[in-house]
Amino acid sequence: MSQDFMQSVWKQAPELAGHLCYLAFAGSRSYGTSTAGSDIDLRGIAFAPVEAVFGLQTYEQTILADPDLVVYALNKYIRLAVKGNPNIVEMLYVEPKNIVYATEAGEELRAHRELFLSKRLYHSYGGYAIRNLRKLASEKEAYDAKNAHHLIRLLQMGRELLETEELLVSRPNAQELVAIKQGKWPAADLLAYAEKLFAQMTIAHESSRLPEAVDAEAVQQLAIRLNQAFYSKTRQ
Repeated sequence: MSQDFMQSVWKQAPELAGHLCYLAFAGSRSYGTSTAGSDIDLRGIAFAPVEAVFGLQTYEQTILADPDLVVYALNKYIRLAVKGNPNIVEMLYVEPKNIVYATEAGEELRAHRELFLSKRLYHSYGGYAIRNLRKLASEKEAYDAKNAHHLIRLLQMGRELLETEELLVSRPNAQELVAIKQGKWPAADLLAYAEKLFAQMTIAHESSRLPEAVDAEAVQQLAIRLNQAFYSKTRQ
């Protein structure tokens, strides 16, 4: 992104100036499935304003409409990541080319991203899958293609994560996913494929070497270290 773009962000959200530590493309651009009509989504992380940490104000996130941007307070981001929110965890796993802005703190957070990987993500990815598998089965031929392509992507990513302990956001089968998003797959084939992927993900969960849950103490220490480093400089 250009300097002018970042200046626009600072102007619209002055609370982010000097506090933003990470900003990246999300959605279809990060997955490699964007088309001419795709929106541009940006997701980021920022340190809360001093007034919200040491004073009486509150701050959890910043949302802008143009650009389509959501920036989470660092502590809120970490809490959501610990809970296994797929969209949240994926932010730290985008390709380097899709990182728009990163400070030293943002780079450190990304360097410790494996802390947020655990078997709990099976339930995050799988929960979405179960709900949408049922919906897909009920829709028959008139299925929602956009939701269907998200279903397949999440099933693939969940299975890969449990098998390899890696979260691959940029999809190697992007063209396949685009074809699904464009409604080119017969509903019966799509449903059969989704059911197969879900079964594979379930088997992978049983044999995965990922920890059962996130190491809460390690994450706590990361949060303390990042916050102490930032606010000690801010208060000087």
